[in-house]
Amino acid sequence: MLLISFAFILLFQFIPAPAGLNQTSMQVIGIFIGIMLMWNFIGTDWPSLLCMAILAIFQIMSPGDIFKSGFGNSTIAFLLVFFMLSHVLSQVGLTRRLAIWFFTNKLAQRSPWMFVTMFLFGAMFMASFMSQTAALLVFLPIAEQVFKELKYEKGDRFPQMLVLGLGIAVGIGSANTPLGHAIILIPIQLLESQTGLSVNIMAYSAFGIVTGLLIFAALILVYRLLYRPDLNKLRHYDATRLRSDLQPMSVQEKISAVLFVVVIVIWLLQGFLKDIAPTVGGLVKSVPVMVAIVILCLTKVDGKPIMDYKDAAARGVPWSALIFNAAVLVISGALTLEKVGISDFLISNVTPLVSGMNQTIFILVIATLCIIATNFSSNTVCATVFYTISAPIALAMGNINMVALASVIGAAASYAFATPPSTMPMAVVAGTGWVDVKDMFKYGGLMALLSIVILAFVGFPIAAAVL
Repeated sequence: MLLISFAFILLFQFIPAPAGLNQTSMQVIGIFIGIMLMWNFIGTDWPSLLCMAILAIFQIMSPGDIFKSGFGNSTIAFLLVFFMLSHVLSQVGLTRRLAIWFFTNKLAQRSPWMFVTMFLFGAMFMASFMSQTAALLVFLPIAEQVFKELKYEKGDRFPQMLVLGLGIAVGIGSANTPLGHAIILIPIQLLESQTGLSVNIMAYSAFGIVTGLLIFAALILVYRLLYRPDLNKLRHYDATRLRSDLQPMSVQEKISAVLFVVVIVIWLLQGFLKDIAPTVGGLVKSVPVMVAIVILCLTKVDGKPIMDYKDAAARGVPWSALIFNAAVLVISGALTLEKVGISDFLISNVTPLVSGMNQTIFILVIATLCIIATNFSSNTVCATVFYTISAPIALAMGNINMVALASVIGAAASYAFATPPSTMPMAVVAGTGWVDVKDMFKYGGLMALLSIVILAFVGFPIAAAVL
């Protein structure tokens, strides 16, 4: 695969270019295909650095432009500081406290199915505001504790349903808001850099949450009507005992929780504050998090700062993922360069084929292809590829809401539920031993298909209305 990838990178430029393209076009397409193969079959770490280096060596982009569109992008800065803040919330115990509250409240104790629903809903809720992998790793040990107390064994249907449901739930949650989710942020960032159109966080969240709740409801219905596990052991299970493991809320936890809520409120209000308080309304998303981090580092409890900056930066930030996301932004920028000509080629050759196409059909096709592809390859790559291909076509069609399109592509690339390689959470779920990969493909694949229908026929109209 390494040899094949380098063959595309080095030799594709010598293939005669079709009408409308040139040697530079072929060179960039070859680099793109080669890097995609590396990302999907070799890894996303050093190939990301290679991606940026090759573009500089072949003089497709200058080193300054590469760093500006990659590491200098506001999306990367936002992800960096948000990962650090999420790490502190986990360290002080806030995320585990919230997780336990979701399935030990009175509503969750009404019936076994309400327990399951609230357990999975809690995972989806937390994944809406933090990394989906981090949310999964909060709930998974708690689920295994429940299995142990109820004497479930690997191969039993209930634990398989719950663990697989956790992987699906955090995937749904990752598309509910753009807060800390690179898959959502990348098409939004590409849209803004290419068209100047920005996405309001509150408006996106209205689309994402409504769509996510419908897909989550479909998950519960699939479990109740098709999966139908035996939940008798849950009837007399007292989940409230898990609360006994929790210590009283510490000062560090309270301060961290207040700061996190304040940050989210500022994000949600930024669209309304532009006219009232331009200084606050014009802040980029990373600035409120930076201020919160500074406060956490300066605030000491019992002689120790709430945030250990070095620890949060070293252990809380997935640096390989951050470099990968920077490289994705760089390669997508290279594909849309005017001198490369790929956008003009797509417009001139594809637009006549889709001219007059109903926008719902267009979105259905894009959502279908994107969700199928994201279940077998990198989500971030899928979000980048499908936006890069569909954006110039949609602009030429003239009847597509571009902000809604970028949002739908970001959500579609997040709905990867069917295979272990699709996302880190699904890989973790498959590796626990509780889930049969065949059932993952069967029920996760069904959820992916239902997501296509909900996203195209309900989600896009909502996005077009509010964005």
